[in-house]
Order: sequence, then C-alpha cells, then structure tokens
Amino acid sequence: MKQILLATTALVMTAGVAAAEISFSGYAEMGVVGGGDDAPARAGHAAGGQTEFHNDFNLIVTMTSETDTGLAFGASVEISKDEGDSNGNFAADNEAAFISGAFGTLTMGEIDGAMDWAMTENVGNPGTIGDDETTHAGYFGAYGDGKYDNQIARYEYSFGDFGVAISAELDDTDTNGDGYAIGAKYKGDFGGFGMGFGLAYQTFETDVLVGLGSQEAALVGGDVELLGASVNADFNNGFVAGLAYTDISSDAQDGNHLGLSAGFTTGAFQIGANYGVFDMDVQDKVKGWGVAAAYDLGGGLKLHGGYGDSDIDGVDGDFETYSVGLSMSF
Repeated sequence: MKQILLATTALVMTAGVAAAEISFSGYAEMGVVGGGDDAPARAGHAAGGQTEFHNDFNLIVTMTSETDTGLAFGASVEISKDEGDSNGNFAADNEAAFISGAFGTLTMGEIDGAMDWAMTENVGNPGTIGDDETTHAGYFGAYGDGKYDNQIARYEYSFGDFGVAISAELDDTDTNGDGYAIGAKYKGDFGGFGMGFGLAYQTFETDVLVGLGSQEAALVGGDVELLGASVNADFNNGFVAGLAYTDISSDAQDGNHLGLSAGFTTGAFQIGANYGVFDMDVQDKVKGWGVAAAYDLGGGLKLHGGYGDSDIDGVDGDFETYSVGLSMSF
C-alpha cells in the first residue's frame, strides 16, 4: 500500500532567492495476511495462502530546489524493506527526478506512464496492508507500464482543471519497439458533483506473450495497443464511484477490460470496493473483486482490513486473499 505522507522533517539551505530542501517521511505496516490454498506468492509471502505475519517499512527522501530564474527541480526515492515476513533486505525503490517550469513538468524514473497517469481505475480506496483490493486477477493496475525496464519518461502540462501528458518507455534490448503513451484528464464541478474524466492511448511491442493485469493473466503479444477512458464522481456526501473501460488490441488476441469502483467515508471510517473483468477473444474471462476498509485512529495510525477474490474461467485454482493490520505514517 503506497501512501502520500504529510508529516516530514526538512533540512533547508538558502542561497540568494534559490533554496534547496531535503525532506523525510515514512510509513510502516504490521499485521497478518493469508488466503486460499491456491493463492499465489505476493509481496514477499509464499504461495498457498498460509497465514503469515506481515511487516513493511519505508523511508521516503524528497529533494527539491529552484534556480534563481524560478525553474524547479528535484528527486525522490524510497528506502524500503522487502514486504512480507522477512526482515532486512533494504533497497532503493520508486526513484524519480523532475524539472518543472512554465513549459510544464518532465519526470523520469519509476513512475506512471501517461495512460496510468490519466486513467482512474479505483476510487474511494483506503488501502490494505496486503494490497488485496489491487492484486486480484480482475485489476488492470499499471496498464502497459513496466513491460521493459520500468524506467519511464513523462512530460505533462496542466492549464486550469485540464491536463495532458505523453510518456515513453524504451526497450533496452532493442528486441522490441519502444513503448509510448498519451493521456488527458479533466476534473471539475458539475451541479454540485465533483467529476473526473480520463482518456488515454498506449502502445508497446513484445515478441513473447505477456500478461496484463495485476496477476498478468490476460495474455497479449506482438504489437499491443490500449485505448481507455474513465469517469468518476464525488457526490459530496461521502460517496464516490467510478468506471474505467479499456479496449485491448494485439496480434495474439483482442479484448477489453471493464473496471467498476465505489467508496464511502463517514467520520473516521472508510470503505471501498472494486470489480474488474478482462473479456478476451481467445481466453476465457479473467475477473476479480476486492474490498478494503480502514478506521483512522488519529496521529497517522490506521486499522485496515481487506479481501480479494480472483476467478479465472477455464483454469483450476481460483483464489482468495485477506489481510488485517495497522498502517503508520510519519
């Protein structure tokens, strides 16, 4: 579960009108995860759904500065322990650097491509320590990102409530064509409701079959094209809902993905659920759903519970996952 954290410690150095800032934030998780007998391995936990302890720790370092002419630049990195039942094994993750000005923002690193940036697949999600709600077989997740080395360059520009982005991910082996994406999104108020819209296109090439979705169960190959749209609504009464649709075209097989999500917040309690299905030409349907609930105990401490269910038609071994525990943000 990835969280945006507000509490930071900063070191600030000033020279003229330009200032450099290094800030630190972090989060931790502790609890129990498990699932059905056919549950796959996930986030450091063994396959088979055994009940296991789960602990996770991340330290996030963010560095920002600005030139005398107002050009902003910076970098960020997560120092994280491998999720799961093991201890130690710290490594750097989610590295990114950016430069920003009146021309827009250019970011490079382990980031979302333009399609994932523009599309909203899941709204109202409070998260779980086991990511049950985003690792079921019906969840699309990163769309076509990460099919090569997961190093992505994205340029984005926003004006008012409207934003556009383009991105590229290069094939370092020179075996396949490079991957590209373009996306646009808009967010505004309509008759007392908050509405969000996304539209995006992504293409990449692979000479072997690769899987789409969190469980990579919807197979594509050759020249792959994704065309998607999403819409979400905030009813300003604690209830939010969203829909995302993606048309999938590839040399191996064509198909589509439909995702539905909803969430509700009242006081310190939040609950969200989502459902997704891949409907492919050759394969049977790949679908799943997940639910997550959280209670905010205050001060950055939250209690979480979640459940995920995956159903892959034509394949034995449909599976379930669950998790219960605490998250701590600092």
